[in-house]
Amino acid sequence: MRKKKYFSIFAFFVLSIFLVACSSGESSGDGNGQSAGGADGQSGTDFPTKNITIVVHTSSGGPTDLMARELARAAEEVLGTNVVVENRPGGSGATAMAQVFSADPDGYTLGAMTPSQIGLINGTLKEQYDINDFTWLSRAQIDPYVLVVNSESPFNTLEDLVEYLEENPNGLTVGGYGAEGSGHNVAWNIFAEAAGVDANWTPFESTGDAVTGILGKHIDVANSNPGQVMQYVEAGQLRVLGVMADERLEDLPDVPTYEEAGITVDTGWAQFRGVFGPKDMPQDVIDILSDAFMEAYSSESYTNYMRNSQLVESPMGYEEYTEYIMNQNELTGTWYERLGVN
Repeated sequence: MRKKKYFSIFAFFVLSIFLVACSSGESSGDGNGQSAGGADGQSGTDFPTKNITIVVHTSSGGPTDLMARELARAAEEVLGTNVVVENRPGGSGATAMAQVFSADPDGYTLGAMTPSQIGLINGTLKEQYDINDFTWLSRAQIDPYVLVVNSESPFNTLEDLVEYLEENPNGLTVGGYGAEGSGHNVAWNIFAEAAGVDANWTPFESTGDAVTGILGKHIDVANSNPGQVMQYVEAGQLRVLGVMADERLEDLPDVPTYEEAGITVDTGWAQFRGVFGPKDMPQDVIDILSDAFMEAYSSESYTNYMRNSQLVESPMGYEEYTEYIMNQNELTGTWYERLGVN
């Protein structure tokens, strides 16, 4: 009787183990079921479970702010959670960069970025940050640089501008987003070096602010982007003198490239925008965010925004974008040395 009782207990124990094993196999086996988390529902990571914040280093209304808001709207549909944009201008990007750097690496605090962040790492914040202190998640777009003047300016061409500066060194004020070393500032310096001229740089907290400055004639020239100036060009308030690109822009067919105007520049220095995060983010969270952003770039709302803003589609996921950033970091260091930017 006692042996029969022990046998029953043993049989129950073996059956329990078998059932647990079967249950485990069904939940993790052939992928027919979906686990929580992930942009495609396939990751075992429970992410995201709350709002995601994208910190923008410019004031509202600028092209980087607009990119972040359009991407946030499209990514919400993929991630199934709210993506909130928070503007933190200051220090030509340093304020927002500090917030991203100090954030928990859990994927819930990210930052919008441009070449300015790479410039800070190579310039004024080189003792504070290294290129490997952040996670480079995704590239969203390329936005060509253009040089713009007020429609009442005496300069009708790039040749007019260069001729004046040759005769009047530092005789004009050029403005754009960021202090010395920002993407816009380096773009201007690349042009100025190639043309053999000098001008005074005035920094603004966003490209939109610089456009306001040129509209109000507070500066003589603005280094800007097409999407920020097109409405004023069409209204006859601004004039685009040239574009820093290999080809003319479709919506500005009469505006020459710098090369066509006789100014040979390195067009590898491009105004890109993307998303980055703090160091040491979990790889599965990186993959979820990278995949979600790549899917968001192909959404109808985002592609319409890109087309209407005269932007160049150039999406990159985590691995490709990280490699791109490392190359941009080297390029930035090279130009900083050539231009004497500290």
